[in-house]
Amino acid sequence: MMKMFSFEDIDFSYYRKFVLELMRIVLIFIFLNAGLNKLPIIDGQGLTKALPLWLVYFVVIFEIVGPIFLALGIKYRQLQLIGSSMIAIVMLGASYMKFFVWDSALLSKDFMYPFVLFLISSIFITEE
Repeated sequence: MMKMFSFEDIDFSYYRKFVLELMRIVLIFIFLNAGLNKLPIIDGQGLTKALPLWLVYFVVIFEIVGPIFLALGIKYRQLQLIGSSMIAIVMLGASYMKFFVWDSALLSKDFMYPFVLFLISSIFITEE
């Protein structure tokens, strides 16, 4: 009798490391690009319309330094934890602003994009 094909018979764990490194690269590019595109910081423009100037500086620093630390985290785990925490903090704040301040719908792309980036960065905080 022929056995039915089942996905349970396939071991996908072999690809876990590849997927994690691909996610790391994507996060690095997204956040370096986001942080660098916010420079120069000009009061009254862009993000400074919604946040106090001191907080904008923290966001930009976290968006530039966080991915650099995440990249260095390939070799130094402590830097991975710091970098991914910096990214997670920024994305948690962005999710909060989108949902509670700007009234984006819970399942809208405006809310889900930063929330998913928060979840992805959290993977690198909790990775063994």
